[in-house]
Parts: sequence; C-alpha cells; structure tokens
Amino acid sequence: MAEDSVLQTAIEFYQKIKSEDEVTIKFRKLDGSERVMRCTLDFSKVPKNKIPKDVNMAKIFTLVQQHQMVHVFDLDKKDWRTVPFSRSEWLETPDQIRFRIKK
Repeated sequence: MAEDSVLQTAIEFYQKIKSEDEVTIKFRKLDGSERVMRCTLDFSKVPKNKIPKDVNMAKIFTLVQQHQMVHVFDLDKKDWRTVPFSRSEWLETPDQIRFRIKK
C-alpha cells in the first residue's frame, strides 16, 4: 500500500472523496472509538431513495469549510454519515493509495 501524500484541508479531503468512486476512511468518533468506513459521494452507488433531492453546493462548502465535516454515503450501512476531517486519520482510494490527514 503506497502512501501518496497528505490532505491538509477539509476541502482537499472533500475533493478527494468526490473524485473517487469510493474511499475508505479511518476516523475517531465522538465517543473516542475508531471507525473505518467505506463510503462514496458517487450518486450512482447510492440507492435512488437515498439520493438527496436538492444538492446545494454553497451549503456543502460551508459545512466543509466552517465545520470541517463531510457528509458521505456509507456503503456498508447504506445511509448518510458525517465524517469529521479533524478526527480523521487517513483516506484510502480503491487503488490502495493512502492519504494521511494533516493534524
């Protein structure tokens, strides 16, 4: 597994998730436990009944920039989840390229 680079901002984190079909992210939950989640922002992988009816990019970027959070679709639990950039450890692409998260 190659470690390619470091994601330094929540916007870079969001853009990397958006650019891939799916990614795996390791992060720490609020209760302190670790979670590894396989997720996507590719709507072709989201069930039709779970696709948002209105995608407001301004609202998405505000959430990412101000709150350092990214909403993603959890491919295993089949629902939307929020990933905290500040508590994320790494993001891995399907090609097994791992991006560390700047702390």
